[in-house]
Amino acid sequence: MTELDDLTHAFVSTHPVAAARELERLDAAEAAALFAQVPARLTAPVLEAMLPQAAGRCLDLLAPDRAALVVSALGAPAAAGILRHVAEQARKPLLDALPTAAAVACRALLRYPEDAIGALADTSVVTLPVSAVADEALQAVRRRGGDSATDLYVVGDDHRLLGVVKLPALLRAAEGAKLQSLLRRSPTLPALMPLAGAVTHAAWLDANTLPVIEHGGRFLGALSAATLRRALAGRPAATEPTEQTLGGILGDTYWSAVSSLSQAAVALLPAAVRRSE
Repeated sequence: MTELDDLTHAFVSTHPVAAARELERLDAAEAAALFAQVPARLTAPVLEAMLPQAAGRCLDLLAPDRAALVVSALGAPAAAGILRHVAEQARKPLLDALPTAAAVACRALLRYPEDAIGALADTSVVTLPVSAVADEALQAVRRRGGDSATDLYVVGDDHRLLGVVKLPALLRAAEGAKLQSLLRRSPTLPALMPLAGAVTHAAWLDANTLPVIEHGGRFLGALSAATLRRALAGRPAATEPTEQTLGGILGDTYWSAVSSLSQAAVALLPAAVRRSE
């Protein structure tokens, strides 16, 4: 390996965001050539930090087996966001090459428009049935690893979200305590809600992460404020309020109403659960 290779690998490894900004300035073929040489474990954080359009162009130019290896190293939200910008004929084999769970998660996210909350949801969050107990939940957190699993999402038999369990509450609970007794209600984001509508949601004042629900209340995943900010930073600037279209005004009003209804519905769930005991 040459000295230049050593320096390149070190830079990509320790400064993935800075490397992403530099690669975005290059021709896609030049950036893809670098990705073809750098190990996938180092490539993935850089690709995730790039604008999805630029990352998609790079994947298009990689050999199929190499592209599949790189995509496999990404989380599902990042992989789905980039795959939206990969040519259709190349996207399917990449999805087919993913591990089953990752492929299912990516396909679920790809159902949603690029500017909808559902396209950004983290589907790998810890999700457990209401019948689970605290010890089972802690084991699930340990299996997931990392330091980002601060919330656990509890669902019913129909996969509807019943509530959220905070990690501190879980750690204080007795091993056999039912998750049902630890539930907290939480505001939710509809999966089809536009990104621009979500950023002004009042719930961000009290939470860094919010659950995302599909039509009918089915739990899809969770969205962090940091992920939402990154997504909006990569999009064209919004029009000034004085230039807002009637459609945009009506859309914002509609989603504010939907969010309010969702919060009200979730607020009633713990009481409904208690009555069913």
